[in-house]
Amino acid sequence: MLAFDFDARELKRIADEFEASEKDLRFAYSRALRRTAQTMKTRARKGLRTELELRTAAELRKRLQGFRFKRGKELGEVRMWFGLNDMRVSKFKGRPARTGSGARYGQQDFSGGFIGRNRAGKRTVFKRETADRVSAREVKMPIEDKAQIYIEDEVFDEIEEVFFKNFRAEVRARTIYGVGKG
Repeated sequence: MLAFDFDARELKRIADEFEASEKDLRFAYSRALRRTAQTMKTRARKGLRTELELRTAAELRKRLQGFRFKRGKELGEVRMWFGLNDMRVSKFKGRPARTGSGARYGQQDFSGGFIGRNRAGKRTVFKRETADRVSAREVKMPIEDKAQIYIEDEVFDEIEEVFFKNFRAEVRARTIYGVGKG
């Protein structure tokens, strides 16, 4: 899990610029955190689809679903969870092909694998877990290392700029236009 601390002096400077009350500051901070988390989730989903060479973003949408906002004694925090466990090969771009030692999907070789059709009727790579015919399971490819590096280096690289843009907009909306006041 990645932790981010935002500069308290910058928060105070923006609050002073718009003469925001403590209550306005709290509400603006929590809303800016939520909006920033949503933005980061969207950027991660779009970028990971390209980076991992996935067919669709549907599988990632399930894995990037949850983020929790927790309001504490301080201003609050957001925890984001990314499901980076292995994914079935049929979710990636590419076609299955037979090789001498098994099967290949995209650039990945699977020794002892064979080509079959999944429940959706698409050709994919399977591998038997035991000698039993029924024990065939679709092969999965690891994504954790590649995805984690991408998320840390590309997605969360701009989190401060996104947060302060959202925070400034929220403070401005609450103080100048009275948004969210009663």
